[in-house]
Order: sequence, then structure tokens, then C-alpha cells
Amino acid sequence: MNDVAANKRMARKYLECIGKGEVDAVVDMFTDDGAIIVESKTMLPPEVRGKDAIRGLMTMLPQMFPETGLKIIIDDVTAEENRVSVRAHSDAKHVSGKMYQNRYHFLLYFQDGKISSSHEYLDSLHLTEVFFDGARPE
Repeated sequence: MNDVAANKRMARKYLECIGKGEVDAVVDMFTDDGAIIVESKTMLPPEVRGKDAIRGLMTMLPQMFPETGLKIIIDDVTAEENRVSVRAHSDAKHVSGKMYQNRYHFLLYFQDGKISSSHEYLDSLHLTEVFFDGARPE
């Protein structure tokens, strides 16, 4: 049984914890075989699966945004059954000194009160310019 309201609260908390660099809290929100899937082609791995892999990815973020964290501002949230859709944008300063102001769509799937997968759609060109100084995947 899915609690849509609880799923929406967790989706908001998930993005808040990412912004604050609360790695353990983020990892604890996932099922054991949970995944973060970046649906846009970037130099980031397209999928990380399992709590150890998620921890590895999340541990990098505070290092990439030491001044501001990766602040993600929620624009709107829609939920149905076991899914929560979040449109959001970021306002953060990358370690390179460049501003990172991306737009996102997160589609989160829930199972037994935990996130089973987070599908992230974003402006891959902006991410590439800021994170990788323009380096493109092959």
C-alpha cells in the first residue's frame, strides 16, 4: 500500500537532504537495491544502484559545492500511486566558481515507504559546462 502524502513528504526531504549534503539521510531513504538514474546523457554514470553506490555519488556533491551545497528549490510536486513527480531548479556555486542553476524533473518510485528509484532529467549541456568544463561523453 502506498501512502501518497508520505511519499510526497519523503520526496521533499530527499531533495532537501541532497542540498544539505546529508549523505546518510539520503542513503537511508532508498531500498537496498534502490537506484539513481540520470536520464540525460552526461559524464556522470547513467545509473548507480544499491546503497553503497548511492553513498559514493552523494559523497561527491558536498565537495563539488562547498560554499552553498547543491541547493534544489522545488517548483511543484505531483503524486499518484507509488510515484512522485518533482519539478525543481538549483541555485548553487560550483567549486570552479561557476554558478550552477539547472532545471530538473525528478520522477521518484516508492516501495514500502522507501525510494526504489529516482529518475533525474536535467539540462545536460549546463551540467557539462559547469561540472566538466565542457567535456562531452563519447
